[in-house]
Amino acid sequence: MIASSRDMRGAAWRWLVALCVLALLASACGGDDDTGDGGSPPATSAPSQDSEGAQDAPADPPSDGQGEQPVDQGDRDADEDAPEATAAPSQPDEEPPPSEPDEIYGGTLVFALESETTGGWNPITTSAATSGHIVLRQLFDPLVVEGTDGEAIPFLLESFSSNGDYTEWTFTLRPGITFHDGSPVNSAALVRHLEELGRGTLSRLAIDEAEMQSFEAVDDLAVKITLGKTFVDFPLGFTSAGGYLGSPTMYDLGTGSTRNPIGTGPFMLDEWVEHEVTRLVRNPNYWRTDAEGRQLPYLDAIEFRPIEDDEARFNTLRSGDVDATIDNGGRRVDEYNEDFKAYWQEGQFSATTSVLMNTSRPPFDNLEIRRALAQCTDRQTLNSVLWDGQPPATGPFAPGTPGYLDDSGFPEYDPDAGRAVFERLGAPSFDITTTVTTLDLLQAELLVQMWGECGLDVGINQMLQIEAVTTAVLGNFSVFVAVNHSGYSLAMERFWWHSGYSPPPPVPAINFGRFADPRIDAALDEVITTDDEERQRELAEEVNRAFADGVYNIWLYHSRWLVAAQDHVNGVDTVTLPEGGEHPKIFLGRVFLAETWLDEG
Repeated sequence: MIASSRDMRGAAWRWLVALCVLALLASACGGDDDTGDGGSPPATSAPSQDSEGAQDAPADPPSDGQGEQPVDQGDRDADEDAPEATAAPSQPDEEPPPSEPDEIYGGTLVFALESETTGGWNPITTSAATSGHIVLRQLFDPLVVEGTDGEAIPFLLESFSSNGDYTEWTFTLRPGITFHDGSPVNSAALVRHLEELGRGTLSRLAIDEAEMQSFEAVDDLAVKITLGKTFVDFPLGFTSAGGYLGSPTMYDLGTGSTRNPIGTGPFMLDEWVEHEVTRLVRNPNYWRTDAEGRQLPYLDAIEFRPIEDDEARFNTLRSGDVDATIDNGGRRVDEYNEDFKAYWQEGQFSATTSVLMNTSRPPFDNLEIRRALAQCTDRQTLNSVLWDGQPPATGPFAPGTPGYLDDSGFPEYDPDAGRAVFERLGAPSFDITTTVTTLDLLQAELLVQMWGECGLDVGINQMLQIEAVTTAVLGNFSVFVAVNHSGYSLAMERFWWHSGYSPPPPVPAINFGRFADPRIDAALDEVITTDDEERQRELAEEVNRAFADGVYNIWLYHSRWLVAAQDHVNGVDTVTLPEGGEHPKIFLGRVFLAETWLDEG
């Protein structure tokens, strides 16, 4: 149901808000109908915490191997009992590149991003959200990449293996690869990379968490890593920032490395004019080939242009000033599907948008206050107005993802109960922190009006996405709208949820909400020790229920990232893995563009 029949006053304002928001959207788009009622699931907007940089701010521990006992990379089947997600947005037909080489090589792709990565292009020292990871994946190759079935697949690594109790791992690099500066990719470079991870502000937390006792070169390509604890999913820590292997020459530059990235990726940095353009050019010595054995990449260059506002970004694509753009909003589903090539992330392992509360200080150190705020949040109306009617998320895991529960026990919409708590304990005043996009402002305004009906005085604090990430890390917020948690690996989520990552402000924290929950800690401590997929699923479900009981987040909806491109753009996120296999398309909004090509004209 869209609203509770018990609160006629609340229902009245909700319909008024809906009409006002739709009117605002129409005027912002020149009168176009952009409500996206095409039956496609919504995506999201809010600051992408990649874990992105942010499901990626922490540089997670490395992984790979060659060692004694090969790791079983068995599939992790989706929960057969989970209800199906909303029908996926229509996908473009796959277009194999034409057979004539001169038809696929050349050209410059102009790609609009949702934010600038002001920390630069050293993946260990920067704080990268989704847009930052798109650029980094062209400059650097990850040591490991995610597979569609939840497994880790060697990428820049040729193999990884462990001993019997997963405390010793061997990573073996592929032979014959060079960095952009011509230096060899070898075990000495990997050892240096591990050393740099141990020095990074956030990455060293992950290194310490894994209790990495030692790492040593076994031969020219292999490195043995000894841990102080069992860590079954250790390789998955190298699918993101911690896995982007940089050249020792880059690390020697110190702070200069932010403007001089030296990786192994298909493109090299040519120019970076902050907030205007990041121009990459073809790496002529790139090591990968396509499925037909042709040298990658196809493009001569990519120009990334940061455009923070989602309306301006869409209009730039519509005018033809850019070739492609990234988006995670649900209001333009029909227009993206009908007017452009729309490449959507699949529903499984989608990140979740939520209202995250800072539990380290009043008022949200009080469970009653957190629960009351959740009861005052009409999530279904918010999703109906802004997100094409997607059912509210029940927890951090999307349908089909291990840990998903149709009913987690999360508080239902009950404004009378929430209002009674605030009347008894006092109605707090606070700000909601969000980014500077039109969409995020509309979302924040809806939340403010809902909470105002419960007697709360709430302001809106908008900032650039990179500033929002820094604010979250330092704990300088009360309520924060965040996008995170794909659920791809519960073991990797420990960096976001374990109490060990929640020191009091102003110490940097990866656990942004700074909560400490014994049930969540216990599940996260156990999941790194078991390779039993059913047990991993049970532990994820326990985490889901603990989140519902503790009300650390108000779960809104599951994000569906897409890349929208003009008709002349082909092969977006086509990835030929070295030994075969399949990588999820548009995973958390991150794409590989080595096999993207342009039609003439």
